[in-house]
Amino acid sequence: MNIKNALIVAIVIAKNSPRTIGSKKKNGESRGVTSFTVRDSDVDTINVDVWGSEYFVLTFYERFLVGDVVEITSPKICVKTGDNETYRPQVTSPFYLSLNEGMSDVSIHSGEAFSLYLPLLHIPTKQSSGYYGLAEVLKLPDESNNVYVDLLVVVKTVKPAKTIKTRAGVDMSVRSVEIMDNTTPAAITLDIFDVDTIQRAGEWRPLESVLFIAEARVSWRARAVNVQVCAKTVITHQPHTADAEALRLHIRNQATARGGEAAAWAAWSGERSCAASVTQVRDRVAGGAPFCASLHALLTHLDLDELSTLDNSTEDNIRVRFADHTGELTARLPINVLEDTLGYSIDQLKAMPAENRGAVRWAILLEQCTVKLAASPPRLIVLALRRATQADPIPLY
Repeated sequence: MNIKNALIVAIVIAKNSPRTIGSKKKNGESRGVTSFTVRDSDVDTINVDVWGSEYFVLTFYERFLVGDVVEITSPKICVKTGDNETYRPQVTSPFYLSLNEGMSDVSIHSGEAFSLYLPLLHIPTKQSSGYYGLAEVLKLPDESNNVYVDLLVVVKTVKPAKTIKTRAGVDMSVRSVEIMDNTTPAAITLDIFDVDTIQRAGEWRPLESVLFIAEARVSWRARAVNVQVCAKTVITHQPHTADAEALRLHIRNQATARGGEAAAWAAWSGERSCAASVTQVRDRVAGGAPFCASLHALLTHLDLDELSTLDNSTEDNIRVRFADHTGELTARLPINVLEDTLGYSIDQLKAMPAENRGAVRWAILLEQCTVKLAASPPRLIVLALRRATQADPIPLY
């Protein structure tokens, strides 16, 4: 298009890490490119490429952040083609903007209309009604080709950023975020590799931050499903949609309800649990998909002294171990299930003299038990635990 001296004011909603293009020139300087996505209305979004020296592109990437309102001056307006859209976010514009060092300019917008652009940061870039539930993602078959999904999720935990070494021997930062929704109690890991999103994730709040993730890449690692932020991905934090608010309230109510995660698994499992041996449970955990199982086994480890380290959170649990003729496995026993099993509250158990607490422990330790387990690989959560009786059927494996 032959438009000169164009001026566009928009808010940055996504960025892609800079990369080097081609070999070094005679002057020893490489050419680089980075890209970002902007919007200036509820509907209109467009991608922007920035070309220049490697140093220029790197400093440009570090200078402008998601959430900045920018003025783009004298961009080259180009028609989109299939080739240059493969690894960029989906946008509504049939064009893209190309900026070249020394020919175009980008600056922070400081006009009075600045605040009018901020709400646009909370509008999903795609129809929020078309997202996948995490239960559907967990059922996706292992694919060698790229699979992308839209997700509406709540942040469960944000793990610290760490440095890994790629196959090429290059150090790379990564941050893992556990995400959850209302279709399964199982959480999925979201891996983030670009520096800007890693920093933004530090502001996300467990059980409060809702994310609409457009075009998350699905991957399979050790047969477990996870998702990744990639060059096509746009993350909308705290999207202003009815579905997002309903999901946030659902997760909050679930978290504050007695039993927390175990109660959610119990409600989800219904009649899904089936009799299994220890080995069968371990084999299914290795498969990566969530499931529930009933187990007849000896309780071989229960340390009530661990209770002294708990802070009475609904998510508190202690480690237990079970054994049958096929082997042993470790699981987490939530405090509410422990209370139901032993008939004492956590406060009562903590207040007991050591010998009394020991007597309570030995009433079930090394006894044959019936156990209902939920697997959120790689974790096993005990949903119900009691001593077996003569009336209990003996499972056939």
